[in-house]
Amino acid sequence: MGASSLQELFEHELGDIYFAEHRMVDAYEQFAANTNDQEVTELFEAHREQVGEQIERLVQIFDTMGEPPQEEECLGIEGLLDEYSEFEGEDPDPSALDLYNITTAGKTQRYEISAYESLVEVAKALENEEAAELLRETLDEEKETLGQLQDQGATFDYGSIPT
Repeated sequence: MGASSLQELFEHELGDIYFAEHRMVDAYEQFAANTNDQEVTELFEAHREQVGEQIERLVQIFDTMGEPPQEEECLGIEGLLDEYSEFEGEDPDPSALDLYNITTAGKTQRYEISAYESLVEVAKALENEEAAELLRETLDEEKETLGQLQDQGATFDYGSIPT
């Protein structure tokens, strides 16, 4: 990682989530395309649009630091999406894939929530209230999306999946 200061840590972590959010734009498009439930598809499509706004906030933060947006490969998100691709490649039952779309999206949301919580704390330590506020806004959206995914999982018809 090579971060020797709080500012370098902040920049690294910001690049990490910037990378992750870009990957999630594509992932949510894939989840939506692979989901049979219209309500879940709409949730994925809405969050995909929201991720674009979240990326813009990250760009704003980079701008306030006088830095161009830079991606740092996010191995956490890559691992979750690699697992998803592997499962999808096994040609699962459509109901099983629907459930896996919801659970994978939930896993990625939890990862992003943790990342944004950490970024808010580092921004506060750097006394960068503007960045902290922008990050909190995204954090709140990520928590809301996780709640919506959990609601979908709670109402999922598990009986439709062959055992």
